Amino acid sequence: MDRWVGTLEDLRREGCRVVDVDGRPVVVLSVGDELFAVSNRCPHMGAPLSAGTVGGTLVASAPQQFVYGGHERVLRCPWHGWEFDLASGRSVFEPRRVGLRVFSVTSEDGQVVLHLPDGPQEGA
Repeated sequence: MDRWVGTLEDLRREGCRVVDVDGRPVVVLSVGDELFAVSNRCPHMGAPLSAGTVGGTLVASAPQQFVYGGHERVLRCPWHGWEFDLASGRSVFEPRRVGLRVFSVTSEDGQVVLHLPDGPQEGA
């Protein structure tokens, strides 16, 4: 099942758009030339991730070194700063335990389309 999100031009101008999927919000984001779609609620306390920021984060490095990485690949929760990889939905801090549901999203003839599996969406 596919859901029309809007025009690619509008999404790029706005940066993100929230779409209702069976009563649950999904945020569709335009980051550079890429499109991403993830659950819009942070698993920590339910903050709307559409109000968060996209950027990078500190990545594993040598002791007492701070290395910035993941530029424009990390979605940060607006309430408590939890960070999620946009492509995988996994938490940057605890990737094995915490994550967001990710959805396929494409641009077709200038229109942004969210691709959903058939049937009710649990855990979105």
